[in-house]
Amino acid sequence: MYLLKFDLKDEKVQYLVKSDEKLGKLLKYIRTSELTIEKNGFQCLVKYIIGQQISDKARETIWQRLCVTLGDVMPDIILSTEISELRSLGLSGRKAEYIKSLAVSASEKVIDFEEYRVLSNKEIIDKLTELKGIGQWTAEMYLIFSLGRENVLSKQDRTIRRAIQWMYNLESIPSAEELTEYFSNWIKNATIVSSYLWKAIALGLTRKSFDEIVVDVK
Repeated sequence: MYLLKFDLKDEKVQYLVKSDEKLGKLLKYIRTSELTIEKNGFQCLVKYIIGQQISDKARETIWQRLCVTLGDVMPDIILSTEISELRSLGLSGRKAEYIKSLAVSASEKVIDFEEYRVLSNKEIIDKLTELKGIGQWTAEMYLIFSLGRENVLSKQDRTIRRAIQWMYNLESIPSAEELTEYFSNWIKNATIVSSYLWKAIALGLTRKSFDEIVVDVK
């Protein structure tokens, strides 16, 4: 694992600061954002299968239990682990089956993680979503959190959509189509923007009005 870091010295971040007044204010307030990249593609997919439709905190709790119990989250170990044991760690029966299915695909070389490194985002998403239990969001998280791609917009990610609602003081959470409009000037750097929006939620900034955010001019 390694950290992918963004800060105000980054040319791409500076471009984003200048591209939109509200986004610029948020980036200047948070200053630094980082993403933990899991280069092991199998482990990354397992983590985000776990993370489907639950909070980041719950995902990390279950993921850490899995790591401690199994020692190493690899296809052969998953295949030798009973579904009942996976469920005892907090996984639903369905997610346990998805992870088992993923392990089969990895062990049978249906998935080629090395090949994915040179494919386009769309090509990877198309391949991954053919697998049981992997939808668009999970495939996008793989692009971000394993391949470290900076141009991924996960339009179904409710955390991103809630952060946009807060930042622009919208009456309702924007639809996927509306979110695309907000990101139209940022699409090449969509992951960077997303990382700051995720951090805004994690820091609890959305508990107050965006207008109450004050940027330190120092």
